[in-house]
Amino acid sequence: MQIVVVRRTRLIAAALGNAECRRHGLLPVALAFAVTMFGQQLALSGPAARLLRAQPAPPSAETGVREALQRYSAALESLDPQAVKKVQPSIAVENLAKAFKDMRELKVDIDEVRVLSLEAATARVSCRVKQTLTPKAGSKQTTAVTRVMRLRRDADSWVIDSFER
Repeated sequence: MQIVVVRRTRLIAAALGNAECRRHGLLPVALAFAVTMFGQQLALSGPAARLLRAQPAPPSAETGVREALQRYSAALESLDPQAVKKVQPSIAVENLAKAFKDMRELKVDIDEVRVLSLEAATARVSCRVKQTLTPKAGSKQTTAVTRVMRLRRDADSWVIDSFER
């Protein structure tokens, strides 16, 4: 697709009216390009303004780290070793699968999260991890420990790299 634009208002009109642009999800890109190229001079209204307002802001690094901890908790609770590996790539899947085989249920609550350090691609957080394990045979066990985790940015999300304690 080739678009030749003479005026910024025509770029926005072309993007809004172009079904191919909408079908391939390029409308936000075209609008962002127009805003970038023409700066604050560009006064958007109608569908263009609604589309730009509807675009979610990229999550902050701290939000991404907290979301990784939530994904980790959910992955453990699912008792699916592959789901855990997506959030903690260094985990030994075979050992985890053996442990999960003996579990009926695992409840994991991660709270008291404190970001100790945060850089563009790495983070160090302290948090309390409370686990309630219901084995297939035996009684329910609950443990709560404070852990320090190292996370790293992996493509567009954060993953757990290692545990300090």
